[in-house]
Amino acid sequence: MHEIIESDTYGVQGAPSQRKVLPFLESLLSFTELDVEKITPALRRVCEDLESQDRARVADALIELGVLANEHSFFLPVYTKWFYFQSAGFEKVGTQVERAQHELRKLPEALPLYQKQVQRFFDLILDVDKAGREPSQQIMRHYHFNQPDRPGDAALFPFRLLTTRFEPVGGDACAPVLYADTVADMISFSLQICVERNITVRRCKNCGRYFAQTGRVSAEYCDRAPLDGQTSCRAIGAFQQWTLKQADDPVFKAYRREYKRRFAWIKAGRISDGDFYAWSEQARAQKKRCDKGGITLEEFQRWLKES
Repeated sequence: MHEIIESDTYGVQGAPSQRKVLPFLESLLSFTELDVEKITPALRRVCEDLESQDRARVADALIELGVLANEHSFFLPVYTKWFYFQSAGFEKVGTQVERAQHELRKLPEALPLYQKQVQRFFDLILDVDKAGREPSQQIMRHYHFNQPDRPGDAALFPFRLLTTRFEPVGGDACAPVLYADTVADMISFSLQICVERNITVRRCKNCGRYFAQTGRVSAEYCDRAPLDGQTSCRAIGAFQQWTLKQADDPVFKAYRREYKRRFAWIKAGRISDGDFYAWSEQARAQKKRCDKGGITLEEFQRWLKES
């Protein structure tokens, strides 16, 4: 399950200038981890430069917005909108510009609020360990049925009135497509899809970050891009589970004990590298026989002792 984010910066219908394919919910999850304080100065500069309507400053603002949009896809609607205003001419879209300036002015304060509201939404509705496996049921407890944009809990994210269409995606399937205008639209759509499809989230047992449970609902380790660029948490979790399982396996314990003992012989000069690796190959074959029931544990232990 994926999310596809496209932007039509140049106004070429049907030919997006940017396209990103991400694992489902990755854009929202990474937004909750965004260092808002780090990007706030850039947003304030952009706002001041755009309000000046000075050609050079507007150009600088668009470049800075483009950098933000490249860093996180939730800023794409903001960048695309202002690129369009600049191309069309501010004077021709005056009312839209005024509304967009007001939104942009409030964005530095809105972003940390959005993060807190999304976290609250996770806690009460999507977190499988706190709220359960039925987001569609949980949401009825916290939102007014006839006013979904006014949640009963003021700390929850209020849903937005969205512009969507059901249309082909990727050339071979149809899906709901959001025509986003703001950062809040992107958040609202992501949460709405989770509730609609009963997709829960869970904190990874290794890295502590949230991940979407689009596969096995019992998964405890995420498969998100590692923060350190190393092994994925899911691979680490699989290895840890294997290690725990082997620790309780008497066949493996017998093999491992003898393996470590003979490996130490290499340093002591009691056995050559070649002899050790030849023995370890035979030992693995005998262990496999024991695992399959071809020989008993006692017979395997006797072979290890006498080999």
